[in-house]
Amino acid sequence: MKKALIIILTVFFAFTATLSFATENQDEAMIGDTLILRPLGILGTAVGAVVFVIGLPFSATGNNVKESADALVVAPAKFTFARPLGDF
Repeated sequence: MKKALIIILTVFFAFTATLSFATENQDEAMIGDTLILRPLGILGTAVGAVVFVIGLPFSATGNNVKESADALVVAPAKFTFARPLGDF
């Protein structure tokens, strides 16, 4: 019984410590997001738009223009502009 209680308490404290440390580094995540990921997202959106326009005749022939636009333009734009700062 004592051994089971020690195991339960160890697991409880391990999960509690992990949850408390998860919120401490939010400012570093926001800084990295602002300086690195957002500019890369803008670049990815621009490159995706260019690739989408180049491939538009082929995707129109295959009747998958919406899927192509979603993958190449909408997804990078949502990653860049629609999510909260520091949220990955």
